[in-house]
Amino acid sequence: MGYFVGLAAALVGNVVIGTGQCMQKSALNSLQRGGKSPSSPRYKSPLWVLGLALNYAGEIFGNSLALSYLSAAVVAPLGIVSVIVNLLLAERFLGERVTPNQRFGFSVIMAGVGCILLVAPRKAAASTAAEFVEVVASSGILTLFIAMFFVQALFILLIRSGRQSLLLYVVVASIFGSMNVMASKLLTMFMRLRLTASAMAAPLPNPADIVFYGARAAASSGSSSGLSSAQVVAGAIMGLSIAGQESFRQQALGRYPVMEFQPVFFATFNVIATLSGLALFRELDGWLHGAVFFGAFALGIGLIAYGSRFLPRARAVGLPSHIRLHKDNLHLDEYKMQ
Repeated sequence: MGYFVGLAAALVGNVVIGTGQCMQKSALNSLQRGGKSPSSPRYKSPLWVLGLALNYAGEIFGNSLALSYLSAAVVAPLGIVSVIVNLLLAERFLGERVTPNQRFGFSVIMAGVGCILLVAPRKAAASTAAEFVEVVASSGILTLFIAMFFVQALFILLIRSGRQSLLLYVVVASIFGSMNVMASKLLTMFMRLRLTASAMAAPLPNPADIVFYGARAAASSGSSSGLSSAQVVAGAIMGLSIAGQESFRQQALGRYPVMEFQPVFFATFNVIATLSGLALFRELDGWLHGAVFFGAFALGIGLIAYGSRFLPRARAVGLPSHIRLHKDNLHLDEYKMQ
C-alpha cells in the first residue's frame, strides 16, 4: 500500500512541478521581450512567483512525501512526468514547437526511464524506528555532503570565471537538487515514523542529531526541548541547497530554451540522485539485484542521453550588417533579362 501512495504522490507532484516551471519560463520570456536581461529581478512578476510556489508545492507535498515510502531510484526517474508536462505546455502556450525529431527523442527518453523503473528497489529504507536510526547512523551522509560542497565550489568557480555552458549549470543544479532529495528523504521518513509510531517507549531521535552526534548520544538527548546545534546546521545546509538549486536552475532557464535545459537536467539529476540514494541507504537486495539494476540503469541512462541528442533545434544565425543580403543587391533584373 505504501508503494502506491508514494507513486501517486510523485506523479501528482511532478504534474504540479512541470506546470510551475513552464509558468516561470513564460515570465522570463516576458521580461526579455520587455528589454530586460535574464538576471533582472523576477520576484516582481506575479506569474514567476506563482510558478515558483507551484514548483515547491509539488516538491514538498509530492516528491518529498513519495521519498518517505519509495527509493530515490523510483522517485527521481518519475521526474519525466514534469518534463513531459513542461514541454507540452511550452508548445501550447510559449510557442516552442515540438518537432518530429524531438518527439522521437522524448520516446527514447521515456524508454530509458522505463528500464530504470522496472528494476528499481521498491522497499522503503526504514519501516521501524530501530531501522531508521540504524540507516541514518550508517549512511555517511555528512561525508557525502562535504564532498558535494567541494565539487560545487569548483564548478561555481568555473561558471564565475566565464566558462558558462548548459552542462555546467545543469551539474551544479543537479548536485544541489540531489542534496535536497537526500535531506528530504531523511526528514520525511522521520516525520512519518514519528506520526505512525505514537506508542514508542522512547522518542525517535532527530536525524540531524544522529548524523552529527551518533545514534547513542542522539537517543539520550532525544527528549530535550528546543533545537540542537546539529539541527540548526542541518537546516542551514538544506536551505543553502534549495537556494543554490533554484538560483542556477533559473540562470539556466534564462539562457537556454526549456526544451534543451529540462531533459538534460532531468538525466543528470536522475543519475546523481539515484546513485547517492543507493549508496547512502543501501536499498539493493544483494549482489544479483545490484548487478541487474546497474545494468538496466546504464542502459536507461544511455537511452536518455541518446534521446536528448534529438531535442535541440537549429537556431537562426544573425549575420553582421555589412554582409546582410538586401533585395537591391541581388541584381534580380539581370536574371530576368537572361
